[in-house]
Amino acid sequence: MQFLKSILDLVFPPRCEVCLSPNDKVICGGCAQKISFLKPSAFIHSVGEYDGVLKTAILKFKFKNKTGLAEPLGAFMVKYLSQNLDMNKVDFIVPVPLHSKKFLERGFNQSELLSHAISKHYNLPTVSGLLFRVKETNPQFELPRNERIKNVKGAFEVRGANLLRDRNILLVDDIYTTGSTVSECTKILKTNGAKNVHVLTLSRAYSI
Repeated sequence: MQFLKSILDLVFPPRCEVCLSPNDKVICGGCAQKISFLKPSAFIHSVGEYDGVLKTAILKFKFKNKTGLAEPLGAFMVKYLSQNLDMNKVDFIVPVPLHSKKFLERGFNQSELLSHAISKHYNLPTVSGLLFRVKETNPQFELPRNERIKNVKGAFEVRGANLLRDRNILLVDDIYTTGSTVSECTKILKTNGAKNVHVLTLSRAYSI
């Protein structure tokens, strides 16, 4: 098996998914060094800006079926958390859900894969069957700012509210734009009993 892998590596050498340079790592060290962590705000934790390396990686992850990027991108989130949030105060992780139609089209929920990568490091459960997207919404980036809140209003519901009572939640998503999506998710989680909801996104977009 190792011999076959060696032959394949000679014919199709592994490359960094971002810069495409020959490299054993999915995201090479040079690209990783270009990611600058953002300072946390009162409401949101975002690893870095939706630009450059992160933007390229996220687009390939979501739209080119490069699910192997989940682990290295999740590792950036873990590194950020280690510097900015006491994870001992988190009970479990909840990914922002996709609508069932979008999930069938894509085949995976990128936020869920990122959540699992974080879960492995902290030995915390990712609870995917708790928060549901019950309304099919337009992609937030396609809408003007004043339409984004309306777009996600009533889009989510909780199933299994007993799991939330007095719990501290880490809510995970890939991109933070105006905050409409994570705000709506946070509101419904707290309405159903969550004590605290910490929001973590892989990137923050300032001009989408």
